[in-house]
Amino acid sequence: MTMRVIQFWLAFVLGALGTCSLLHAAAPTVISLYPAGLQQGTSTKITLSGSWTAWPIKIDGELVEGLSVNVLEEAGSIEIQAADSVPAGPYYFRIYDAEGASNLIPFVVDSVPELQEKEPNAKPGEWSTIALPAVMNGRLKESGDVDVFGIAMEAGETVSLVVTANTLLGSPMDGILQLADDRGFTVAQNDDERNIDPQLTFTATKSGTYQVRLFAFPTTPNSTIGFSAASTYVYRLTAAKGKFLDFCLPLAQNSGLTSVTPVGAGFDGSALEAVVSANGHLSLPGVPGSVAVANFEGNVAVLSSDSSEKAPVDVATPVSLSGVLQSREETHVVKLKEQKQGTTLAIKAFARTIGFPTDPLIQIIDAEGKVLSTQDDKSRNERDPEFSYKVPADGDYMLSIRDLHRQGGARFAYRVDIKVETPQVSITVAQGEFIKTKDNLEIPVTVLRSGGFNKVVDVAVQGLPEGLTAEVVKSEASGDSAKAVKLVVKGEPQVFSGSITISGTFEDGAVEATYLLKNSTDIQKRIWLTVLPPASE
Repeated sequence: MTMRVIQFWLAFVLGALGTCSLLHAAAPTVISLYPAGLQQGTSTKITLSGSWTAWPIKIDGELVEGLSVNVLEEAGSIEIQAADSVPAGPYYFRIYDAEGASNLIPFVVDSVPELQEKEPNAKPGEWSTIALPAVMNGRLKESGDVDVFGIAMEAGETVSLVVTANTLLGSPMDGILQLADDRGFTVAQNDDERNIDPQLTFTATKSGTYQVRLFAFPTTPNSTIGFSAASTYVYRLTAAKGKFLDFCLPLAQNSGLTSVTPVGAGFDGSALEAVVSANGHLSLPGVPGSVAVANFEGNVAVLSSDSSEKAPVDVATPVSLSGVLQSREETHVVKLKEQKQGTTLAIKAFARTIGFPTDPLIQIIDAEGKVLSTQDDKSRNERDPEFSYKVPADGDYMLSIRDLHRQGGARFAYRVDIKVETPQVSITVAQGEFIKTKDNLEIPVTVLRSGGFNKVVDVAVQGLPEGLTAEVVKSEASGDSAKAVKLVVKGEPQVFSGSITISGTFEDGAVEATYLLKNSTDIQKRIWLTVLPPASE
């Protein structure tokens, strides 16, 4: 190589390094945390997997009193503390620094002891027997990994096993859960009970030590034939003998609800006082599990096999219906009394989206028994129906609910909300974190109109730091802007990290922008903005 060429490459490399020094590093990311939860009244050290420019980072989260997330000195390590008073259920936080913020990260608080797996544990003599109830936190880290632990059972005892991994935690694993007897023969298996997370209940016919086995395949198929594994295959396996809170009836609450019926192993169908926490979850002291209970403005009703076509239950809209299709033949029917011609009913079902195997089929039937409307999937990827129905004439109508495939069982639950469609609007954004560089920041906002809502909506952002501005954007009643608008944040670079609010105001009302969390049905409003300083700083 000649001297001139060497000088050229030196100048190129030094120039590139100089350019890099003016650039900003990437925003922090978190792809998993382990363990992914803790017991009430305890604290635990948690390891974050992801990337960040420097440690320590900072924490943002709307956490309840008694719950805290603290950054430790060791890079990638945090400590979460939960007081005895913290309600069970999922919570979220994000990490941030001057370069940006991560997505919201879920973790779970539960009411029973939490354990962490100890490797190796796949072969006889390696795995250990644990006391129940408990939550086993683990990772399927190496190719072909199978995690095993033992549980002692007496004849006649029932065990409930539930895996939380892909749903909520976002682990890219499709888990297979097995229970084997003391000879190693599989006595129960499940893979996709809660979407693609497994769950099973088993009653022992003989006493002994049973093996709980968990392994997985990737959610995105590849050429690998064997079991899959990765450091991101984080899971929580809840195991309980006796009581386990699977869900409750009704699956929605209104202001007048005073009791609910817990459903799961160990419960006898008796109603208990409703204790739905501020996080929207119902839990019971000392009982593993928590269940999301939606808020509903209107009537709430629970249906059973007694609610049939021969004896439909009279309901008045708005109403939220909940039930369990216990058998293959079961169909639940209600009578919608005194409907008026021209009224449009908004009907939405929840089953697959909230972790049940039910595939709801909804029919609307007139007083003569003629089927007027049959609705199944909302779309190819959305199995729960959602539709509007315009009442053709004054009178009573029946609405029936059954499983499309005529399946049934203890977990074939559903919720169906029925409302008279009224003019409404909501606004959403695709994510909860944005970064403003020296260039203008564009924030797309989706405007969702229903029931003939035809007012102009002024979309604006609040909470910007001094020196940044964003003009109010009008979503007109018709045209392209009726469905979507774009906020443009302008201003010079500076240092800022904080929450902002995006709102839509209209005649006689206002709404706040929300976004849907990945791998969850949770809706969030807290939006995080990072403004980068000049690149030369």
